[in-house]
Amino acid sequence: MENTEYDAIIIGAGHNGLVAATYLAKEGLDVLVLERLDRVGGAVTTDEFSPGFMGPMCSYVSHVLQGKVVDDLELRRHGLEFAYSRKESDSSRRIHLFPDGTFIGGPENTDKFSLAKQLSSFNEKDAQAYFRWDSFWDEAASIVYPYFLTEPPTIADLMQTVRGTSREIVLEKLLTWSYVDLIEDHFQDERIKAYVMDSNVECDPGSPGSMLGAALFACTRFSRDADRGIPKMSMGNISDAIEDSAKANGVEIRTRALVDKVIVEGGSAKGVMLADGEEIRSFIVASNADPKRTFKTMFQTGELDEDTLKRVDSWKTTAGCVKFLAAMNELPDLTRYLGSNYDANSIINIKIMPSVEYHIRSWRDAADGKVSSCPVMNIQIPSTVEPNLVKGKGHVMSNWVLFEPPTLKDSTWESERSNVGEQIIDVISQYAPNFRNSLVDWTVQTPEDIESRVGMTDGNIRHLDMIPSQLLSQRQPYRTSIDNFYMCGAGTHPMGEVTGAPGHNAANAILKDLDRKAI
Repeated sequence: MENTEYDAIIIGAGHNGLVAATYLAKEGLDVLVLERLDRVGGAVTTDEFSPGFMGPMCSYVSHVLQGKVVDDLELRRHGLEFAYSRKESDSSRRIHLFPDGTFIGGPENTDKFSLAKQLSSFNEKDAQAYFRWDSFWDEAASIVYPYFLTEPPTIADLMQTVRGTSREIVLEKLLTWSYVDLIEDHFQDERIKAYVMDSNVECDPGSPGSMLGAALFACTRFSRDADRGIPKMSMGNISDAIEDSAKANGVEIRTRALVDKVIVEGGSAKGVMLADGEEIRSFIVASNADPKRTFKTMFQTGELDEDTLKRVDSWKTTAGCVKFLAAMNELPDLTRYLGSNYDANSIINIKIMPSVEYHIRSWRDAADGKVSSCPVMNIQIPSTVEPNLVKGKGHVMSNWVLFEPPTLKDSTWESERSNVGEQIIDVISQYAPNFRNSLVDWTVQTPEDIESRVGMTDGNIRHLDMIPSQLLSQRQPYRTSIDNFYMCGAGTHPMGEVTGAPGHNAANAILKDLDRKAI
């Protein structure tokens, strides 16, 4: 290697950046991580959003955190601990509410068999079809999961893998059917259709190929139960554990260090320049920032090739959302659904999406640049399992609201923020009538707020939309057109969630290129 200050610089101390840094340091590299904020974690933090109330400001649950990353980085020894670990088949603490007073999930639905029994009260044929549905997603996930911790596969790779097996038909459907097609092929009851509609489908659910991204989310089926759920003191625990592992392995982390540009000489990355003018030289540079922000703000004209510029302009980051956090003096009242004797602390997650059509209208509103008239809500109440999030009495609600456009066509998010918050409160109150009066405080983060706070372009929590043209080998590559410059964030394969996989895979690519032992 050349005479440099560091072997590798990682831009951004989000969880994937820290994972990549730690793997490199474990192989003997001298690694520096630079973070523009005053703390690590990026979108995986726990913050006090109201006096005495703490919650997950962005990411809110661990469901595909890779066991290999947990073990390799010895995260449990470095403080990773879960307040609640759930099994994928356990729906007892999750409930999907409907306006007519019915629900799916909830108490006593501890596995898919008890859930199917509940579904039979809606439609007997649908209850039987649920097992076929569940089997389909088992097979779909099994097609893509073997590539989670590898170089991204092509569609041809997947086809070769499944040829001659029952999964061949599953892959054909993933690529050619829409999510709505699959639902209609299985179910009759509108409420059951809504229950199985995955709110993480970040495209028109009626479009061919709209199931491919959902197949990656379905890989939660292969996550270890011990690594899935709500961490102690929420998501910041994950970032803290990775930070501790990184430092234990010799990684240097500097916060309040904004990278102004990557230094490029002779077509190779040679280090970075900070906003204050400081230059730091290194042999390797990797960015944990999203691809758009990385290539549009960190390079000079002429340093990027035409293909990279064209690709950056084509990246889609349209799947926006709003994060709603509430401090409450009591839990939402669900007696209309569960009766007067239910244990209010038994419910952690509440889903509000009464129909597939509701989901479609939400997506179409966002695509038209409008505030959603049908907000899809994924509600979590982490304080039911981690009371230490509240100093004193009360509870915390974390609510991801989909879909919302990054930019409004006929208004601004600054002017609509309060209105959206009131809309969210009104909708929840239709299901839990005490909700508005229970509020001590609440806050709304719009896509613009998320971008400003965390630095993700368009507030896109997965860096790039999880659509077929931006998945697998079509996602941002780890390697770039600039020698010794790499990408390691959520915009790379396999996906944008708290997995640690992009950081692991990028580090592996770097080490291979350095002709060192691959991890």
